[in-house]
Order: sequence, then C-alpha cells, then structure tokens
Amino acid sequence: MAEAVSHKDGIGRQELLTIRRRFLGLHRERLRMIARELTPNQRAFVDLLPLLFHINHPTLPGFTGSDTPIGIPDYAPTQAVLRLARKLSRSFEYKKRARRRFFIQALYLMGSIGSIAHTSGSDFDIWLCHDPELDAAERDLLRRKAIKIEAWGKELNLEVHFFLMDVDAFRDGKLDALSHESSGTTQPHLLLEEFYRTGVLLAGRYPVWWLVPPEEEGDYTRYVRMLFHKRFVDPLDCLDFGSLQSIPVEEFIGAAHWQLFKGIESPYKTILKLLLTEAYARDYPTIRWLCQETKRAIYSGDFNLRQLDPYVLMYQRVEQYLQGRGEPERLELARRCLYFKSEQTLSQAPLRLREDWKREVLQTLAQGWGWGKGVLVNLDSRQSWKIDQVMDERNNLARELSYSYRLLTDFAREYASTETIDPEEISLLGRKLYTALEKRPGKIDSINPGITRNLYEERIALHYARTQGDQYAWFLYLGEVNEQAARVTSPLKTAACLSEVLAWCHLNRLINLNTIITLYPKGNPVRPDELFAILGTLNRIYPPHETTSVPMTRLKQPPYALSCTLFLNTGIDPMAHLAKLGKQLTTERSDPLSFGAAHSSLVETVEQLITTSWGETLVTCHQGTRGLLESLCHYLRMALQGEAMRSPPRATAHCFNSVRGGSTAKRVEKLFNDVLHCFSEAGSGLNSRYLQQIEDDFYLIHYQNEKFSYFPLAGEQEALDILAEPQRSFRPTIIDSLSLAVTPLPCIMRLNRAGAIQVCYLTHKGRTELYILDEHGALFHQQMQEADEHYLLVQQQRFLKGMLLLRSLSLPGNQPAHRYLLDAPEFYRLERNRDGDYVAEPRTPPRHRLPDSYMELRLISEGLDLNQAPHLLVCGDREFSSLEYGAGLYGAVAQHLLEQRIGHKAYPIYLTSLELSGIGSEEDASTIQLLKFKKRLEGRLNQALMKIRP
Repeated sequence: MAEAVSHKDGIGRQELLTIRRRFLGLHRERLRMIARELTPNQRAFVDLLPLLFHINHPTLPGFTGSDTPIGIPDYAPTQAVLRLARKLSRSFEYKKRARRRFFIQALYLMGSIGSIAHTSGSDFDIWLCHDPELDAAERDLLRRKAIKIEAWGKELNLEVHFFLMDVDAFRDGKLDALSHESSGTTQPHLLLEEFYRTGVLLAGRYPVWWLVPPEEEGDYTRYVRMLFHKRFVDPLDCLDFGSLQSIPVEEFIGAAHWQLFKGIESPYKTILKLLLTEAYARDYPTIRWLCQETKRAIYSGDFNLRQLDPYVLMYQRVEQYLQGRGEPERLELARRCLYFKSEQTLSQAPLRLREDWKREVLQTLAQGWGWGKGVLVNLDSRQSWKIDQVMDERNNLARELSYSYRLLTDFAREYASTETIDPEEISLLGRKLYTALEKRPGKIDSINPGITRNLYEERIALHYARTQGDQYAWFLYLGEVNEQAARVTSPLKTAACLSEVLAWCHLNRLINLNTIITLYPKGNPVRPDELFAILGTLNRIYPPHETTSVPMTRLKQPPYALSCTLFLNTGIDPMAHLAKLGKQLTTERSDPLSFGAAHSSLVETVEQLITTSWGETLVTCHQGTRGLLESLCHYLRMALQGEAMRSPPRATAHCFNSVRGGSTAKRVEKLFNDVLHCFSEAGSGLNSRYLQQIEDDFYLIHYQNEKFSYFPLAGEQEALDILAEPQRSFRPTIIDSLSLAVTPLPCIMRLNRAGAIQVCYLTHKGRTELYILDEHGALFHQQMQEADEHYLLVQQQRFLKGMLLLRSLSLPGNQPAHRYLLDAPEFYRLERNRDGDYVAEPRTPPRHRLPDSYMELRLISEGLDLNQAPHLLVCGDREFSSLEYGAGLYGAVAQHLLEQRIGHKAYPIYLTSLELSGIGSEEDASTIQLLKFKKRLEGRLNQALMKIRP
C-alpha cells in the first residue's frame, strides 16, 4: 500500500512529484489495458499519434503541409515508435530539432476507452490541446491534419474524433459550436468532470488539477496561483482546464438535452450518464463529483485500477442514488445498460484463457445483483431478440429517457438562475428529441435504437379489415396468423394505408424481399404482385443497409422534404369501377385526370411518403380529387423551404393496379414536378399561380398567407374571370400542359412577362377572339365579329399607346412614368400547327396611319364611373355630352356613326382612345381596368347600334 500524502503542514515539491507519478502511473496502466483490446494495427495508430502531431512529414498520415502547427513539449519518440513510422514510410527519418515553441500542448484520450465499457467498437475521442495563440489559418491547417488522421483511423476500423481544444478558451467558457459529436456550451462543467475522471494523457502537459488536493477543490483558483507563485509547479509543464467549483443550474438542462440527443443512437450508455446527472443534481449545490473520489483514492495511495474504473464508479453512484429513491425498476435498467455497454457474455465460457479483468469485475457485480443463469442467457441473446421483445425494450428506454429529462427539468425550475446555455443549442436538441421519440399518426417510428442487429421475420400476415370506427385498415401480425387466429391475437401495427405498414416494416428492417407475406382475407383488394411491386419500390428508395445521420445544421430550420414518393390507387382499379357504372370510356381523351367521354379522374387514392431533413418519414393517405390536391399542396409546403428551395426534390409516382396504372403515375408525377417547378426559384417563383383541370372542374393553386392552397373554379368561364382579376404586382399564371389544351390559353400564358403588354388574337368561324395580357399578368378577353387584321392591329396599337400615355400622365410625380412611354405592346397571331397545338406568331402593326375617312371615337371623362361624372364622346369633330343627351347618349353616338359610314353598315363600334383626368393611382389606371372599362362602354354603344340598325 502506498503512503498517504499529508497536507496539514503545507505541501512540498516531493509530495507533488509523488502525486504526479501516481497519476502518470494510473494513465500508463490504462494505456496498457487499451492496447490489449486493440489489433496490432490499431495499437500502432495509438502509439504513432503523438509523433504525427510532433512533426510534419509528407509520407506519414495526416500531412497537410509544412506550415501546419506541430510540436509537443517533453515528447521524444521511442525506438519502437520510430520503427512503426518506418513501416509506414521507408523513406522516413526522424531528425530531432530544438524548438522555440510547441504548438501542440497535449493529447488526451477520453471517454469509455480503457474502462470496463471499452469495446472493439468504442469511439476514440481525442482532445487535441493547442497553443491559444494560433490564428484562424493555423487552426484550420491543424483541423485538416486531424481530419486526415481520422480518415486513416477509419481504414484501421477505428472511429476517431478529434476535438481541437483551446484550454484558455475552455476555462473561460468559450466552447465550440454544437455538433453531432460536440456538446457545445450545453454542459462544460459535466464535460470537464468526465475529462478529469476518464482522460488518459498520451503526450504533452498534464492537468494542474492533479496537484490540487481534494480538500482544496473549493478554493481551486487561489491554490493554483499559489503553486505557480511559489514555483512549486512550472506553468509550462501543465495545463489549467479550470475547476468544478460552481455549476449553473441551466447546465443540468443542457446535459439532459445532450444526453437525450446521444441516447437516440446509444441509449444504454446515455441512460447511465443521465442517471449520473440526476444523482449530481440531487446533491446540488454541493456536488460529490466522481472525479474527486478518484483523486482522493490517488492521494490516499490506497487504490487499484479496477476500483477506479470510470464506469464502475459511475454505476456505483447511480446505484446509491436509485436505491435511495426506492426505484428498483430503473436500477435494473441501469444494470442492463452497464452490462450491454461492456459487451460481455457471462452465460458463455470466455473466448480467451488469459485473465480478463473486465469479465471478473462484471461477474462480481452480476452475482451481487442476483442475476441467475436464465437472466444472463436472455441478455446474452439480445442480438437475436425478436420484434415484441425489442419493442418492449425500446419503450422502456424511451420512457426512461423522457422521465429522466423531466426530473432534470423540474430540478432546474426549482433552482432557476441566470441563463448560461445558448438557447439555440437547446432548441436544436429539442428538435432532435421531437423527431426521434415523439409518436404521431403517419410517422414511421424507429423501434430498434441499437438494441439488436437483426429483426428480420421469415413470415408475416397482413389483414385488411373493418375497424371499430367503421373504416377499413391494415393490420400486421407476425408469423402465419389466419382470420380465425387474428380474432384472438393483437396486431403489431395498424395503419390506414398499405404503404405505411410496408414502409414501417422495411425501415425497421423487419422484412426483406425473402420474407413470406400472406394477405387476408382472400378477397382483399391488393394482389400479391402489387404488394411486391410496392416493396420493391421501397427497397430502391430506402436501401436496406443505408443509414444516414441528420447534420445538426439541418435542425436550425424547419423540416423540408428530401424525397416524395406517391403510391396511387393501391388495391383499386378505377377502370373497372367506371365500367361498373356503365360510363363509356374512349381513348380520344387520354388525360388520366380527365379521362374518356365521362371526363373521369383515374386517381382515387394517394398514399404519400415524404422523408424530411430532420430524418423523419411521414405517410399521409388521401382520397379523390380533393385528396390529390391536398397531397400536392403538402408536397409544395415541404419541398419549397429551407435549403430545398435551391434544389427541391422531384416527386416519384407509382401505380401497379390498372392497365392505365403506368400512364396515371406518369401524369401525376409530371403534375407534381411541373407545379413544383412553377413555384420554385428556377421557375416563376412563389408569387405565381398554377391552373389545373381535373375532370370537368378547374383548380387554381397559389401561395398566399405563407402557405400553399387551392380553390375550385366552376368551368372555363370562371377560370377566365379569375385570370382577368387585376393584380397589384406581376403574378404569372401557368396552365397545366394538358388542361385547356383545346384553347389558346396555355399558349398565351406562356408568353407572359413582367412589365409587358401582349396582344394575341385569332379568327375562327367569323369571330375574332382578342386576348391581352397586361404588365401584371392579368388576362383580358373580348370576342367580336371577324375583324380585318390591318385595322385590328392599328386600332389596338393606337388605343394601347394612348392608354400608356394616359397612365404616365395620371400617376403621381414619384412614379417612374417614363417606362410607360417606352414599353411598346407586343402583338401575336394565334394559329394551330400540324399537331393541333396553338402557337403564337409575332406580328408588327402597320406603320402607315389610318385613312382620313376613319372615324375616331374618344371618351373624355374625369374617371371610370360614368354615372358619377359628366363625360363626352367625341366622334371626329362632333361632341356628344352626357349633360345634353342623358340616357340617350349612346343611341345618339351610334346613330351618328352609322350615318357617317359608307353604306350605313352596322359593324361593331370600337373606342379609339380614353382621356381620363381623374385617375390618381396606378391601381385605378391598371391596364386590365382600362380594358374592361373600354369593353363595357363598347358593349353599350353596340347594344344601341343593334336597336337602330335598318
């Protein structure tokens, strides 16, 4: 037994050397224990680490340039290490150089490594302590070197994580940002305690904390200053990471969040740490830190390596805490956590004959717990546990994680103090917990968070049956469960749609392509080939051996879609349904959304799977046309936000239960992706609109009040009315390529451009159809008798130029009036090509003026409301005043025009210009408003003309 060190009469250099030797001896023993657990190549990795950060050599792993900061104080490689280096590089030669400055202060291994919980799959967490004076460029070089060494470790089957540590910044509370491997500012004191308890010095300076006696911990800062001031300790020999004197309450909340975050992937290790945090919180504010127990044992000289094992100490403290609370079930779970973390199998004979200290320690613990052979056999068969046992364990783990978090939250509320944790980090961790633990309808929850490796079932049964709510649903049973057995058996999973059940099974690795799946009843709507087609699709979309972690940066913004998969008409053949109704179907109208003579939609159900940036897979089920549009709007909401805005995910659609299933899927897939493009940055943007026909109805999809929605339009005329509504700013409307295909509207709307007025016209069966797009995307439509193209173009050009001049003069002085004078209208003649599609041919209006015999008709008024203000209609040199003619004004003007025409022909009357003095806003003077006003006035004149014509 070593002699205890006394501090009653002060401290001397010899006592300090004794304590330092004991700590270094403990660390050397841990390194030897670590080496015994590693392969020869992995041991070489650990042995070479200090050398790789002591020198820069182009042929050794991690080289990023000769300017990378290097050099570890008091380090000199052994001949064994140099031989290892020469094995990696035959050209390597070590040249000892005198250094003025060492940029790498120390290297530490920390965590479970070297403890009873260290296994072949344990991570290597390494604190790389560097000179605080390094600039940003030097730190970047050092970080790149560390990343390259991590990659080399991966080649040796080691998961290595370097943490660049500025010790001065750490002591002052300035920590790295939260990441998948770094707890950020959430738990600096608890992280420091774990470092003091588990850290193993590889090379460089030791922590000065070693030399602060346990009874002086409460006065840590003063004591360290005394050691430096009296020169008992050289500051260049050690590092000061700080003390554990005071820990803010908020850190317990931060620790709870962080441990819960890690617990999603490693629940057994996490629960032990959470329970230790609870035990610490119970002692607040005078906390009995485990690292201080380790220090007392070292100072007393009465210790051995097994007694100071960090995980054994952790378990013993947790046991004391839970026994004190009278919670035997939680204690039993804590014991399982330690047992599983150690990866021992006590029910089986040891694989190696030599002494295994970890096995011996665990056997002693298990005997004290009263674990018999049956308990050990069950625990050791964990990797072959089946789904029911795994789900029970998963629920136990999730319940414990949530319960522990609530205890720590209640504790923090009781001892509320100044916030010291970054609220953004707490928010990020909260979001991670929400996605992992919360159950809600349609979400594919994970049932196997590291509990077992294999959940595959050889057989399952799927039953399609009526629920208590008089709805039909799918019920999942394990094994061969027929209809009779299902009456007395509880289903493992129930879902409204088949794709949800299959996705749940597939993503939880419950089934594969070899699993035998039986469908009940025999008359269920889904055929086996459709079932396996859906499974094959899920297998392609979500490869069974592919796992991806969610970067912390994605949690900083709302979840967005990474993929969207649609399964249409599962178990339904709409063609058969329509045939039963006796509706005649023809192939002349082949659009699956308005098919055949009945104009029927072939989409009856939509099962939508969306995987989000938060790592969730969400399933929603929809029915009919309304359901199709709801799923489309849901897809747009999820796809057009966050990082997805720049590159939104394309939707894929699948339909396996109809002779027209393939074309139906292609049509819906095209619709989803066309609408997505319309609203994306690459398309027309969020301010646009999309017009879609389904069956005989039209639907306008738009983005308003920060959400996507749709509203129905009763027929083509109402669609035209909506398109004609004035807009305050440019708002393009995209028309689906197969909707209104027999009309020129899709062709016209494709011409739409901000700030341009575009005139389109066509002549058919003695009628001229006039369409005018204004600068904000509103569409004016007017039908008239067949007009001579020459006069039509001249008339429209003259009116529009006059209107633009009117607008420029009527707007307030701060408006850019010049642009209305410069933007000339564009003219297009609409024609059909050989395929029957409308095309727009540009036309240039004639440059010569109208003949002298042409009678101009101008309106002079104060505004657009002719009932409220006197106005004049001027025909050539003749003026007709509303004050003089009253209600007979339009008849008088029509009579005069008829008399001036050669042959007194009663062809339509058109207004050639407007002179309105009372318009004072751009909204009042919008092109669509003026065109509608012109159309109404011409309608009154032509009605009067029809009454008096001979």
